Amino acid sequence: MATSETAKAGIRLLPSQANGLPVGQGLTPATMTDDDSLAAIYDAHAGALYRYLVSFLGNPEEAEDALQEVFLNLARRPQRGHIRDLRPYLFRAAHNQAIVFLRRRKRHEEMPVAVSWIDLEACKPSDCELALDVDRVLRQLPPEQRAVIALKLGEDLTFREVAQVLGIPKNTAASRYRLAIARLRALLEGGER
Repeated sequence: MATSETAKAGIRLLPSQANGLPVGQGLTPATMTDDDSLAAIYDAHAGALYRYLVSFLGNPEEAEDALQEVFLNLARRPQRGHIRDLRPYLFRAAHNQAIVFLRRRKRHEEMPVAVSWIDLEACKPSDCELALDVDRVLRQLPPEQRAVIALKLGEDLTFREVAQVLGIPKNTAASRYRLAIARLRALLEGGER
């Protein structure tokens, strides 16, 4: 699957803009010391973090809980002003929290709720079948590749930022992305089932 194919077909991943605020604008380490700035950070990033958590966990309720933990931990952090790159830091915190939820789920052996990656309401009726196929194959990716796709395509992070969020080398992030795109293409073309 090439991104241009989905764009031509009128299919789009859920948007990465969070609550209408430009990501990162006006939020500097010096401004992250009071409750107002914490609220501004939440407003600017919560939507994108939630989408990432839903795509990774596959469960909206767990994603909400994980998001709450991310911001509670940020609020408890005594020196928020020393965070160098806020957006990657928040995605890393969300990723770590998602891992905690996955481990907890594994202990209780709960199955995730099916959640769509695709904004089906934005699709033209003639493209809904392709959109559902894209959604189906995204779910078939291994978690490592799914996380890279969610961050790179869904949230428009650079490979450097994806690597920082996932705690992997930049080249590994790029490699997982290439493997995921190749697998998605093969699945969509009927090569693998």
